[in-house]
Amino acid sequence: METDFLKQAAQEMKPWLSQIRRDFHMHPELGNKEFRTSRIIQNYLSEFGIDFQTYEDSTAVVGLIRGAHAGRTVAIRADMDALPIQEENEVPYRSLTPGVMHACGHDAHTAVLLGTACLFSQYREQLHGNVRLLFQPAEETTGGAEKLVAAGCMKNPDTDYVIGLHVSSHPVGTIEIRKGAVYGASDQIDIRVLGKQAHGAHPDTGVDAIAISAQVVTALQNLVSRKISPVDSAVFTVGKILGGAQRNIIADEVQMEATLRTLYPETRIFAKEQITEIAKGVSTALGGRAEVDIRESYHSLFNTDRVVDVVRGAAAELVGKENLLEDPFPSLGVEDFSYFLDAAPGAFYCLGTTNPSKGITWPAHSSRFDIDEDCLPTGVLLHILTALRLLNGEAEEN
Repeated sequence: METDFLKQAAQEMKPWLSQIRRDFHMHPELGNKEFRTSRIIQNYLSEFGIDFQTYEDSTAVVGLIRGAHAGRTVAIRADMDALPIQEENEVPYRSLTPGVMHACGHDAHTAVLLGTACLFSQYREQLHGNVRLLFQPAEETTGGAEKLVAAGCMKNPDTDYVIGLHVSSHPVGTIEIRKGAVYGASDQIDIRVLGKQAHGAHPDTGVDAIAISAQVVTALQNLVSRKISPVDSAVFTVGKILGGAQRNIIADEVQMEATLRTLYPETRIFAKEQITEIAKGVSTALGGRAEVDIRESYHSLFNTDRVVDVVRGAAAELVGKENLLEDPFPSLGVEDFSYFLDAAPGAFYCLGTTNPSKGITWPAHSSRFDIDEDCLPTGVLLHILTALRLLNGEAEEN
């Protein structure tokens, strides 16, 4: 396909892309409840003549564009869910659902992938290989990617590469990508400290769970500063503490809710072991005991270097090398695109969407978040140019 022709076609579809994105923005749906969004996607894929699959008890939609010629299979992902945030933007397309808003740009992600599907569907006769379209629920909540991979979305035919994007706070017209580690892993940690209730006037007859908890929190703060290398990345945060019955009663129980963020798998294992050991050890030493429950959440996201090189080549062709950005450090935020990367080599990149001249400057997860819709054709073209290069074997290992 001619690059100049694709650029023209993508720009010509901008009004349509904006219309789709605004419709999704006006009707946001929370994770695993993207029923309307899913129906609209299915209708568009049917209109484009694209075969698709749905899954029981899921809003996910997985399309497959089969090229006329045999070849590799590239998957492209878009997440669909919104956030429980009340929108404060005064725009014609503001959310019509009280307390729910597309404050993370998933409306744009979905519109971009539909635009990508539309263009690819028109050139099946020239296509060597297949393009898989992953419309995924619940990125913000239960990890829809993990369930989708487990359901076999990357099979029949096997996916050779997977790519995806996220809107970012960089200026519109820029693209950001980095090799290696991009996002961290997260774990949810609940610590229950148990003591013995007594009257506040007679503390010696009880075991103060609040006093123990204070020491546990203090000891746990040494985990990152003294147990983990300063050139590694980890964050431990106790975000919620509940305990006590009355001001004059020695508390017999305190519950703490915490989160652990790490980058490397070995650090993650070590940190969780240390959290359990510290919480139980300190509690026991002070006459109480602790119970620790750790629930694993998203994995770290590591881009495949050779696929990153392909994305960079496509991005440089599209926006120029001067608009190609690279964050020098990974983030300890999380992104469940990591589960797709566990199943196939690939890359996750960021699409610049801010524009101060239009007042579009608010960050994601803000009640005033918005995007400059000039980014939408850029997102479509980046998906298409990258997928074509991958289908042509540019990421093959020597």
